[in-house]
Amino acid sequence: MQVSAQINNYIESIPPGKIITYQDFRDLQKSKPQALAKALERLVKKQVLIRQAKGAFYRPKETIFGKVSPSDEELISFQTRKDDRVTGILTGQSVYLKLQIATQVPSTLTIASITPRKKQTVGKLQVQFVRSYVSSIEKEDIPLIELLEALRFIKKAQDCTPDEIVAAVGRKMKDLTEGELKRLVEFAKAYPPMVRALCGSLCETIPEGLAKPFLIESLRATLNPYTKYKLPISETILKNKKAWGIV
Repeated sequence: MQVSAQINNYIESIPPGKIITYQDFRDLQKSKPQALAKALERLVKKQVLIRQAKGAFYRPKETIFGKVSPSDEELISFQTRKDDRVTGILTGQSVYLKLQIATQVPSTLTIASITPRKKQTVGKLQVQFVRSYVSSIEKEDIPLIELLEALRFIKKAQDCTPDEIVAAVGRKMKDLTEGELKRLVEFAKAYPPMVRALCGSLCETIPEGLAKPFLIESLRATLNPYTKYKLPISETILKNKKAWGIV
């Protein structure tokens, strides 16, 4: 089958608005990379495909109002995945929206990225990138990492309080399995001391059957006992906060 026919068949098989890259044509990329590039370029000139970014394209959806760009969800997925790997996750205000403790939609989305990236415009979205403290992200671990990200940006939340954030994260942690808690603690060790202190104090509020003492002490051992973390969190929400240096 000719290169153009293979590409056309694939494009017709996917829904409009889905972003495609050279990786979707791995066999052709290995065997006929120049023919692949030229064929995609011809489709762009014919407006069968629209170039989203370097090496990324989409088939526009035709409506009575004209051609529709990819959805925000598709654009975010494109920014946080490469091939079959997760390269980043939404963080910042988006995490508080997901926890249902905030309503304000951020004007700029924040992505915790494994690799350094510059701020950019993606479609109609403004996206900024911050460092991911987790160097390898598995899809099933994203909910755990999001809890740590919620603690990470606790001082920058726009329309929810530190008390609400800690309470929401604490509720989620109490629903975790013993294995999930263990992974959460291991992830937390890569985060700054403030996040480790908050995670450790919340672990202590979980029934001992799940949050094993050795897990809690392994976090405590990473902290300087003389360091204090100034956070406006009430003792009603976090009764043991002083034991973890939270004042």
